[in-house]
Amino acid sequence: MKTRTIIVFLGLLISFSFGLFSCGAPEGQWKGTIEEIDGVTWVNNPQEGIWDEEESHEISIQQELQIGQMDGPEEYLFSYISDIAVNSKGDIYVADRQWTDIRKYSQDGEYLMTIGRKGQGPGEFQGLGILSVDSDDNLIVYDWRLTRVSVFSDKGELIQTTKELMPKTSLVPYKIIARDDGYLLFGTIMDSLEMFYEVDSFKIFHEFDSDWNHKESFIEYEYTDNKEFEKMALNFSPGNCFFGVNGDILYTKDYYDHKIFLYKNKELAKVITRESDIKKPYEVHMFHDYKKAQEAAKKNDYNLGYYGRKTHFVGNAFLKSLGVFQLSDGNIVHFMSTYVSKKDWGFDVELYDPEGKLLSCSRIGENLHYDMQCKDSNDLFYAIQRGEYHKVIVFRLKY
Repeated sequence: MKTRTIIVFLGLLISFSFGLFSCGAPEGQWKGTIEEIDGVTWVNNPQEGIWDEEESHEISIQQELQIGQMDGPEEYLFSYISDIAVNSKGDIYVADRQWTDIRKYSQDGEYLMTIGRKGQGPGEFQGLGILSVDSDDNLIVYDWRLTRVSVFSDKGELIQTTKELMPKTSLVPYKIIARDDGYLLFGTIMDSLEMFYEVDSFKIFHEFDSDWNHKESFIEYEYTDNKEFEKMALNFSPGNCFFGVNGDILYTKDYYDHKIFLYKNKELAKVITRESDIKKPYEVHMFHDYKKAQEAAKKNDYNLGYYGRKTHFVGNAFLKSLGVFQLSDGNIVHFMSTYVSKKDWGFDVELYDPEGKLLSCSRIGENLHYDMQCKDSNDLFYAIQRGEYHKVIVFRLKY
């Protein structure tokens, strides 16, 4: 009787575990490891996700809206979209760097108004860069050339134009987050562009107070492979970081090295990794002769080339991070562009549960490239699609 009782108990336990799986990832089927190293949690995932063999968990994208046309009314024609922002009502702001204006649309894509124009006066722009929205739905605009911020009300009225931020430095932000006590910028601050190639380390997150005075910088950039190349080719995109409602920061490098970093209170708390056939995000060869570098690039059909003053790099990029986000259910989404050939790239998505355990890695598009900009509270993603003409794509992830 005792043996039979144990068997029945085990059967109930297995049934209970299966019931848990229907609501989330089962502990028993995950084949990764979790370890603590110097106070940091490392979640090491295998190449295959928990869902990867199940047809019922296919991941896809569902487009909800497109703003932008090849031909049509002027308010729907874009030359070069530099950023997108969304307010709490679902209204969409689109900055066009070449037209030097910002257009506002309803959540259904209906044109509402144009904000700003070219110039150097209050509320005018020279180099439209970054857009953000604060808790009062005010629009925050950073100008790359004038290195200043303009703030507009929800109705498009100018509230503030700041003085030049951090003069005599090179301030290059890629994302601005408005907080109750000030602002957080993602990007770089250097004494000058020339010094950038000489520094060995720099920080990528920068706190400003409510009056736009710089308070401190934190989180040092870690080089993936070739420090000299990365300093020359360093790039960020708005999608490389995501700020959670609790203040947590998710971050990936532009040249994606299969690591998603989670910071709590400005300190690294967790690293999520995944095994892959692609061991390095890029491979480069260094030349000091410009002609030889060009010849090597042409002969080997490389997709990557950076030519400096005395040092030149050519090679191939294999993985590019397009955006990391956390959904309302806690799952973590990472979009990436994966090398197939020089002319062919895959649009892939990694989906992790809230702990960082891989659920699936799926290809959701071929030769489809989205510059991921932001996500709203309804888990709608906003991206720029460049090509024959620029347009805004709004979609949600289905799984």
